[in-house]
Amino acid sequence: MLDQLFSSLSSLELVFDTTLFVAVASAVWTIVSRLVQAIYFQLSLRTRLIEFSLEPKGGVPVGINSLNLLLIRYGNDTYLSTLASDKEKFHGRLRNKVILVAKGPLADQKKLKVKLRLHKRLGTQFKFFVDVTGDPEPVIKYLNSHDTIEGVSSKERPKLNPADAPRHRIFFLINRLDKEKTVDGHTNNFLYPV
Repeated sequence: MLDQLFSSLSSLELVFDTTLFVAVASAVWTIVSRLVQAIYFQLSLRTRLIEFSLEPKGGVPVGINSLNLLLIRYGNDTYLSTLASDKEKFHGRLRNKVILVAKGPLADQKKLKVKLRLHKRLGTQFKFFVDVTGDPEPVIKYLNSHDTIEGVSSKERPKLNPADAPRHRIFFLINRLDKEKTVDGHTNNFLYPV
């Protein structure tokens, strides 16, 4: 009877030790595999930083608070909806990330450097905009006077305080860059993959 008790006790210890070993090994495996997946994802994102410059003409109107770039997504809607793999669909998800290009009065700026991540397989969809306080009409006229700008459109922003001046976000396209029309009817600049 004592032999049976000791043998059952040692088998219980063996079961407990095996269960503990399996739990620890499973936790370590999960952590390592998630870490490897995160590193692989960053390596597979395959973007490179490109840089180009914009030169404002003279007579920049006052009221422009900043020049920004809206990174819409990597890829275009047609490819992502029909041919893209799951990983490419994840890379091409809607981002709408605002990247500050220049702040403050743009009249002081001689040449504006723009840095943008280009996806090497999907390309990059983006649009420029300026944030304006006050009357947007002089800024719209100024942007329309540029030979390299087209598709100027204005959108009123909500006031933070009722006593504040009106705020507008004025979007525009650079006509020397390619354009891509989205499924919801917006037109954005597009840099093709390299």
